Amino acid sequence: MGTRYTYGLAATNKVMIGGPFLHGHTIEVETMENNGKILVDGQEVCKERGTTYKIEGGLATISHNTQGRLVDEAASQFERHMVHLHLPQGIHLTVFRWTNYLDLDLRMPPLEGGVDGSCGNMNGNKADDATQEIFKRVGARIERGDMLFRNRHSLQFTSEEYDMLMTCHREKRERSQNSCERELESSSPTDDELHACMFDYCFGMNEHSLRTARTFASAEDRAAAGEMSSTA
Repeated sequence: MGTRYTYGLAATNKVMIGGPFLHGHTIEVETMENNGKILVDGQEVCKERGTTYKIEGGLATISHNTQGRLVDEAASQFERHMVHLHLPQGIHLTVFRWTNYLDLDLRMPPLEGGVDGSCGNMNGNKADDATQEIFKRVGARIERGDMLFRNRHSLQFTSEEYDMLMTCHREKRERSQNSCERELESSSPTDDELHACMFDYCFGMNEHSLRTARTFASAEDRAAAGEMSSTA
């Protein structure tokens, strides 16, 4: 979900882990905002820092504390609520919980059958980890039958995002529209969903996205993000 601190660009708001490797169990970790929780199979666990919870006697272990090297040192000023997930197959995920977003540190060995998704496919070739290449392999959106979350977020594409989308090079924007219309055809996408997909195609893995988004932000949003502003 977009925040003022990211000028409307997407920030991780919740993470959920599940599937056969967890024997059907699910783990959810939310932000601290609105009494965010750590849930196992829908039940809250590890309410207090310094607590640990084990699934099926050790299939997975969840620890809630203040330990862990920050992904973003800019967050060092905030109170720490770290969630460490020790999962099957040597997968370790640390979730850094902040007020309205999450930072993630995922460490895992290569897995039999391979992996793929937003973080790439772990083949050592970063060129095929671009958003467009991932879309070609796994699609632009998770199919409803594969979703772990109970509900799909209702997209609302803002006028600022649309203005930013129009800065995407025309040929690339046209390719993104063709690709997204094809990828989303079966779900009959709304205009907002189509534009959101195009936005991902144009700005995913673009290190200048935040700088571009800043130019479309209001003075109020820049102030919320902690920027110094001046008026004539």
